[in-house]
Amino acid sequence: MKNSFYYIREGKMYRFDGTKSVEIHSWVLDSYISKVKSRAEQNEWKYNGQGAAFTGSAMPHASASERVSSIFSRVNCVGEYKNIFLYSIDIDSTNGIYRKSADSDSEGIVLCSSSTSYRSFDVQGDRLVASAAFAGESHIGVLDLETGRFDTYTEGHVCDSSPVWSATDKGKIYFCSKGLPENEKKAPDDNSAPRGISQIVDEMYSSSSATFGPSAICLLDINEGSLTELLSDNSYNYTSPQSMPDGSLYYIRKPYKYNSGGNSFGCLADIVMLPVRLFQALFGFLNVFSAKYSGKTLSRSDVKRKDEGQMMIDGNLINAERELKENERRGDKNPGIIPRSWELRRLDSNGTDTLIRTGVAAYRVDSESEEIIISNGSHILRINADGKEEKLLTADKVTFIK
Repeated sequence: MKNSFYYIREGKMYRFDGTKSVEIHSWVLDSYISKVKSRAEQNEWKYNGQGAAFTGSAMPHASASERVSSIFSRVNCVGEYKNIFLYSIDIDSTNGIYRKSADSDSEGIVLCSSSTSYRSFDVQGDRLVASAAFAGESHIGVLDLETGRFDTYTEGHVCDSSPVWSATDKGKIYFCSKGLPENEKKAPDDNSAPRGISQIVDEMYSSSSATFGPSAICLLDINEGSLTELLSDNSYNYTSPQSMPDGSLYYIRKPYKYNSGGNSFGCLADIVMLPVRLFQALFGFLNVFSAKYSGKTLSRSDVKRKDEGQMMIDGNLINAERELKENERRGDKNPGIIPRSWELRRLDSNGTDTLIRTGVAAYRVDSESEEIIISNGSHILRINADGKEEKLLTADKVTFIK
């Protein structure tokens, strides 16, 4: 197996060369930050200083440093095409897939839009399959990297994501699909302003959103025009498919929890708790105000909040402290923060479904050596063909490995 691989951690991309990790910087993001900073510095005099205070146009948060720190960016997917590095990234209200040459700092555009999010992709030969999110829906499309033609193959009120090419049939694509909430099932308003990419991504790809249906793994045949649902269950989310040359399919299975989006009891509880929450919000604001301008907080308690151990991993809220303690208690050699209910499994061509490992957030399988690289939320581990496990590096909250 190759000693090197790519991974994404907290929205940033890295390459592990077998001994150490190196962050891969986005020239597109660096260029955008430079332009935003330069523009903010040119206008900074309008909103800062005594002159701005005298004219009433003072804006404390309009400084160049504040504007740069407010930039939203997140890498979603990485890959390669003819030894050229490809990656998908959200930057404020735009999203795109870019190519990055090894011998040059410049980058080129593969796909880019301010209204469509090309979040996940996979390359096979001269074709790139990607998920394209627009107007509250997400569908699967194929880009011809030679001609630039992009064709969409799925439709409906669904969120289709994580497409990968079949390793046995060049005309077939595995992908994940889940139904959209009822309030999202409406035609787009052509007169309304498009939502920002970050909002689209957070709403559509979070598996914990209120009324999303369970995620299923489907098989699309673009030559025959057929669509088959392979793995689906109202109790589980099936995610992260990877096809193997022997016809087997690896995937991650997670429990699915349905949230009805509200009921009479929940509504009544919200009404009763409204004064308390308003007081908490007011106290929180005053506490931050006091800390900023006096250096002291209003609360003298050093007790941590109960939800401090919670974090979002790939759109799922988990209690990291609780899961880590539970995995330690079970005697895991390399305990992580991912729940044991997140299972890496393999579906063989004969229909046999096998559990490979529990507590997996992301993975990749080498088709030749059958070695598996996984993330358990705290470390990146390698599982050899004989089943032995070794830690490669410590890296928390890894959501993608390639």
